[in-house]
Amino acid sequence: MKNPAILKYKDLLKVKYSGKKPVVYDIVRKKYVTLTPEEFVRQLFIHFLIEEIKIPVKHIAIERQITFQDMVYRFDILVFDKKAAPWMIVECKSYNVPLSNTTAFQISKYNMQLKAPLLCITNGKESKFFRIDGNTPVPLPYPAGIIPSKHIR
Repeated sequence: MKNPAILKYKDLLKVKYSGKKPVVYDIVRKKYVTLTPEEFVRQLFIHFLIEEIKIPVKHIAIERQITFQDMVYRFDILVFDKKAAPWMIVECKSYNVPLSNTTAFQISKYNMQLKAPLLCITNGKESKFFRIDGNTPVPLPYPAGIIPSKHIR
């Protein structure tokens, strides 16, 4: 399965220092945020969604809080369709964190509340895409499996 080459978007990132900490401009949240290894992957994936998949910025939400079964969670990236319904949830890990069943379980919990038809887990080097069939995640090939239909753009 081919992986999206998100590292090619690193030149689009606006990085500066705030004191001694590196910060990166988030084009969705319209502010600078601390540049952690996970944030680096998140920002690259945001640019991948916008540049390659052609998702409008207004259809992307970043790090929002959700509640499910009296527990509070925070997703990394949520892509909405034109009717503001969840279309894809993305869980980002830093480059040195392997994608695992724990990562898949984490995003599955978010989807119990959000009910998005597509899920993605990524660490920047590897991205896995899934379509939800009932309650079962079905692996999807990239890019054919994730090209959004006209109701997304």
